[in-house]
Amino acid sequence: MTHQPSRDIERKKLGARIVRRAAPASPGRDEHGAGRVDKFLAASLDLFAERNFASVTIKDIAKALNVNTALIYYYFDSKTDLFRATIEYAVARAFENVRALDDRSADPPAIIAAWLANHVNKYAEIHRFVKIALDFRGAHEADPDIASTIENFYVEERKMLSRIIREGIRRGMFKPVDANRMAQFISTYLDGCMVRSVILPDFDLKGAVRDLHQRVLEMLGYTGKTRTLQRR
Repeated sequence: MTHQPSRDIERKKLGARIVRRAAPASPGRDEHGAGRVDKFLAASLDLFAERNFASVTIKDIAKALNVNTALIYYYFDSKTDLFRATIEYAVARAFENVRALDDRSADPPAIIAAWLANHVNKYAEIHRFVKIALDFRGAHEADPDIASTIENFYVEERKMLSRIIREGIRRGMFKPVDANRMAQFISTYLDGCMVRSVILPDFDLKGAVRDLHQRVLEMLGYTGKTRTLQRR
């Protein structure tokens, strides 16, 4: 047991990387550390979404990855610990593209459009997240950490949208609106679309998101021109 402290430090670093994926590691370290964990989490996300938490075992995941179960237990204490990390991974992946766009100081309308398009372009990943979140609500409400991780997706989404809407108002691109309520409207509509796509495989997600985008632009009064800061 002399390696326990270093093991814990490594796991904490890898856990932090799951939710802070902006800075990639060097190729060598990524393959042997965080890259390996990413593979574990991607496989776990597939299995948990395809089946459910109760029916998936660590052995199933190890078999899918062609590794020994001991290697998975090196990074995760239990199946519940792995499930929690899988949700964190799915949340981080959902925000990855839009945060990169935001970091480049894109116009607020472009960031909103990218977030809406993200639900179509990353449909498979967000679809899996919704499925395992629904599975959790049906069977694992007693775990507050997992519940908090799921809730964090919606909290971060609303914060991001509220901030972007306020910035659009500040720049004169959007008319004055209640940014928090508008963010809640977008988040709730998107969530309904994703849940419906889980229940109804033939649901036209792309069309629904396109309609939402048009409606949001109308509600924000966006015409493609600055409202109060016109350039001369």
